[in-house]
Amino acid sequence: MCAALLLFAVAGSSTGEISSERVISQIEQLIGGQRGIRIYDWVGFSLRDRNVILEGAVTSPALKRAIERIVLALEAVDSVQNDLEVLPETGDDVGIRINAYWRIYGHPEIRRYLNTEHGYHGKLKRSPDDTQRVLVRPIHIVVRDAEITLEGEVEQHREKRVAEQQANAVLGVRAVTNNIVVTGADTEEFEPIDFETDPWWVDSGSITEPVLRVENPVGGVAVRVIDTERVLVRRSSRSRPVKASDTKTTRLGRKMRIRAQPSDGAPIDLEIDLPYGHRLEVETVAGPIAITGLVRHAQLETAVGPVELAVPWRAVRLEATSDRRPLNVTIPNRLRTSLRSLQREPLDASWTLQDLRDPRIKLYGSIRLDAKQPDALVLSDVEIGEDSPVRMHWQAPEAIVSMLRRRFRMRLNRPGGDGADSGEVAEASEDGLVRFNSDVRLVQLSASIVNEGGRPVTGLGPENFEILEDGAKQEIGIVQNTEAEFNLVLLLDCSTSTLIDRKAVLEAARRFVLTARPSDRVGIYVLSDSYVHVVSRLTEDRDALLRTIGQIPRLSGGTPLYDAITLSYAHELARRRWERNALIVISDGMDNDLLPLWSRSIPSEVPFEDLLRAAAEINSAIYPIFLEPEPPGVRTERNWRERLERSTNRARDRMQRLADTTGGRLFGAKSIRDLDTVYEQVAEELRSVYTLGYYPSNQEFDGAWRRIRVNVRGVEARVRTRPGYYGW
Repeated sequence: MCAALLLFAVAGSSTGEISSERVISQIEQLIGGQRGIRIYDWVGFSLRDRNVILEGAVTSPALKRAIERIVLALEAVDSVQNDLEVLPETGDDVGIRINAYWRIYGHPEIRRYLNTEHGYHGKLKRSPDDTQRVLVRPIHIVVRDAEITLEGEVEQHREKRVAEQQANAVLGVRAVTNNIVVTGADTEEFEPIDFETDPWWVDSGSITEPVLRVENPVGGVAVRVIDTERVLVRRSSRSRPVKASDTKTTRLGRKMRIRAQPSDGAPIDLEIDLPYGHRLEVETVAGPIAITGLVRHAQLETAVGPVELAVPWRAVRLEATSDRRPLNVTIPNRLRTSLRSLQREPLDASWTLQDLRDPRIKLYGSIRLDAKQPDALVLSDVEIGEDSPVRMHWQAPEAIVSMLRRRFRMRLNRPGGDGADSGEVAEASEDGLVRFNSDVRLVQLSASIVNEGGRPVTGLGPENFEILEDGAKQEIGIVQNTEAEFNLVLLLDCSTSTLIDRKAVLEAARRFVLTARPSDRVGIYVLSDSYVHVVSRLTEDRDALLRTIGQIPRLSGGTPLYDAITLSYAHELARRRWERNALIVISDGMDNDLLPLWSRSIPSEVPFEDLLRAAAEINSAIYPIFLEPEPPGVRTERNWRERLERSTNRARDRMQRLADTTGGRLFGAKSIRDLDTVYEQVAEELRSVYTLGYYPSNQEFDGAWRRIRVNVRGVEARVRTRPGYYGW
């Protein structure tokens, strides 16, 4: 009888523990799925018998009440003690939240956590008696009276440090408390180690791209191309715990090799995060190979292991050969027109899958597979990742449609307005837009204010400005002075038309970086072939920018310039609409669309008029630095000289219209070597720019064009700003 009672007691205890874990899981799912909860909220709870205690901080009273209601509705919960703090709602805190979001999640080391395919989940296992934490994202940003508290979980100590550094860099932050927990015990960063004498290293000095080689005879290799600054390798084994000696890494120059060499022959699976732009080499015997993302160049070798390739095939070429046809070949229907199998039957014959696209057309990447008899070859077509620093020019129409459709709404509470209990606050959404749920729209514009001598007029305040919209005086809500920092994106045209001046192009980039103020963030983008490459995202690190510029190779190709301008704005500046932005374009303005039909190698897919339409709605001044082509020689045919002059005039006119529409300014140079006077002109221009924001008295946004006029009172000054906007 005693034994039976003891068994019953143990079973009852186990059942109670399982029941508690089930209730805890239900509460986590309910709170995490609650509409309105975001990374700015941090919710914890504890379960005591059938009673729940809520703690943490949320951004609105409505959310606090909603969380209490959904938890109390559970049948297994009798009562809820709601100790959630409602964070104070001030304009400064709202701005700090949004800027902290983009600084932290916009950093290359953290950005991968935004990818919905990343598959990150909280790893901390808490006992039922502990306080449980609800993670919407790995890092939560709690802002209270200009102080930031970071909560959550990340995989690397470096990521925890980066998040804290980025939070401290937010303008107006008084203090940062970092409570992030590091969980990635099985993730390793391979640092450079001494290398051995090996023929594999012979050509290390000749390559222009970093190379990762992975050798894993029996284990799996899964590579995901993401926006990260380092190669991250996660190791696991299906048969035993992983040992430090299971893998060895060697490195020389730009080449790194990872070898799986377990002493007992156990299969070691490697999951690798690979930075964009790396060349990849993988060699296995029986282990599966899986590649995901926009790979630069990949050489894959296997004997019998299956191969899965999830790649944006419009930008990548494929060639696969094997001694025998794979037992299973899967090709999506949309790829069948560009791939051809040279041998289908019989199975024991050699087999090749070949890309049918014109080899003269340059694509971004390529994959070559050499195999004996792989179990399977599975291809799938995916989109280029949102985090990709490479944007193909044919993505521009989608980007511009997105600009026009979303209408870039920005809504704010009026100063001193009501609504503290409504929870209507700004939200930095995953699509890159900032949405405000108040009923009042804020219109932002940049205005260059100079005196009669062209010098910047500084020290102006709200009382010095008058804004007229369609002739009606408007209420000014924001005036940022000329000292506020800028986001400067420098777009370099490295197409064939500027090839002769390539050294001068890079020198121009260096000079602009050095001309920018220390507080300005600068990004370097390059147009070459059919894509825009983000060489460096917006950063204040001048040394890193200068090093990056020095590594830009000799590039060429067509000039889809309008596509490049569209993508350059959409990539980062569109996400920073509420900040001060400028796009500087160094180019001869000669989009391939302006060339004769017979010589249009890669014309823009975005018509200029569509670009101009979108430019009227963006919050960024565009400053084209127009490179005048050298005059043709005296022996050049007259018809050719006239055609060149007409094309040059059209290119200059379009760049001028683009500058005027955005409130920017066109700068001219006889050649890229003649830019010495332009650097100071651009710096002077930026020092004259004020950012103004106002609440339109006409809140009926029907899409009609609204004309803007800015007047300056109290001083003699000339004003240049965009002429208006479309009232969406």
